[in-house]
Amino acid sequence: MAPSDAFHRIARRTRRRPHDPASRHGAGLCGRYATIAPAGASAALRHRPSQEFRLPSGAVLRPAGPQDAGAARAMHGRCSPETLARRYHGPVGEADRYLAHLLSPRFGHTVAVQAPGGELVALGHLLWDGEETEVALLVEDAWQRRGLGAAMLNHLVALAEREGCESVYAVTQASNAGMISAMLGTGLPLERQLAAGTLVLTARLVPPAVPSRARPASGGRR
Repeated sequence: MAPSDAFHRIARRTRRRPHDPASRHGAGLCGRYATIAPAGASAALRHRPSQEFRLPSGAVLRPAGPQDAGAARAMHGRCSPETLARRYHGPVGEADRYLAHLLSPRFGHTVAVQAPGGELVALGHLLWDGEETEVALLVEDAWQRRGLGAAMLNHLVALAEREGCESVYAVTQASNAGMISAMLGTGLPLERQLAAGTLVLTARLVPPAVPSRARPASGGRR
């Protein structure tokens, strides 16, 4: 079993939540939740959650997909091994092979931050995990501590609420201060569970109001 698989297996045991087996083989559903933008989200996110918008750094946050695989691989090449290990929880040499799954709209939503020069410098993912929803972030070293992770996370939380999700969770290392800070910055109620150095942060969204849409069940590696 690959290290990243072990990491997520520990996370699942830590959360101790029941899963509906049918959701892993058919159309999974989030809970029934209203579309309300997260704390700190801009008006652009509230009204146009899937559109491009410019960040204070001058970079642009935009939707991403399979057509961005080459740019994402190039970003991996500029990331330090430590940054890749914090994101993928496994051998950093295997990071590129996760991209086909991560960038596929079948498994969730992806956003990217594009620098003024045109290169991708950050990726954020909202990933369907049965009836649960995972968020994951990667910011290139040279662009860290500029608010890119927080901007992507607020965008992804807004998308999760639009999809009718009950919560989003992040699986990270207990030492990953950037991811922890971004989750705290959403202003949402958080549950924290720690096991064997693996930290699972679950953000609860808004009360039930409208039915969610059916979506494809997840599969493969995150």
